[in-house]
Amino acid sequence: MSGGMSGGPMANAPDRFLSWRWEEEEDEEKYKLSYTPDSKRPNGGTFILQKEDHTLGNLLRLQLLRDDKVRFAGYRLPHPLLTECHIRVETMNSNTTPINVFDAALEDLSAETDRIIKQFDRACTDYEVLKEHGEGD
Repeated sequence: MSGGMSGGPMANAPDRFLSWRWEEEEDEEKYKLSYTPDSKRPNGGTFILQKEDHTLGNLLRLQLLRDDKVRFAGYRLPHPLLTECHIRVETMNSNTTPINVFDAALEDLSAETDRIIKQFDRACTDYEVLKEHGEGD
């Protein structure tokens, strides 16, 4: 039996490209991120990121834990066949909401990513200059 035929060991698994790509662009804007506040704690809640895995979950968890206003940040993937990441956030008090610290974490990661891209571009330019002068190999 070839991998494309039904009935194989992963017959119930969705197509791989659907684990990271949206079929409709509008769906991404609608369903990418959702938030559920904790019913028992006003300073806690869970964000669900669709079509994400450990890569973004761990990155956001670490960034959230850098914030002094965050008491707890953790993530989990509910099932291997589900491509969603649940990020649980609890702040130190109810004056700061999980939405505030999550937004700040996203902004900080975006700024850090921009810095890395600029450094990479600068290093590539420097390398090209050295290569033109016969100094790079």
